[in-house]
Amino acid sequence: MKRLTSIVFLFLLSGCQIDPYTHAPTWTSTDWYDAGIEDAISGYAVKDNEMLAENYNDPDVDRGEYLKGYVEGQRKICQRDFVYARGLAGKTFPLSCDTVENVSELHSAWQKGENEGVGSIRLN
Repeated sequence: MKRLTSIVFLFLLSGCQIDPYTHAPTWTSTDWYDAGIEDAISGYAVKDNEMLAENYNDPDVDRGEYLKGYVEGQRKICQRDFVYARGLAGKTFPLSCDTVENVSELHSAWQKGENEGVGSIRLN
């Protein structure tokens, strides 16, 4: 009886197994708007279509959406306080901010942060 119960229990357990292919991800095309935001926030310069197609393994690049996203990313990252904090942390000036109108003001804020960051390292 004990053996029969064990066998029935094993059959019940094996029936509750999850098929690993039922939860496989569905691949969709690249969200070029998000790709543009991500590149700008990461501090990258605008990429050409060939580089985008290679990076995202998607030959159908939507340049317009990528550039709209890139501008949105620039709006988020190219702010005086943000680039100052990057300089303070010892990070480079983001290339994505090289094309904005107030690039000289941003670069000055970044340089000020970098100088203060280097100064605080010497004190430690």
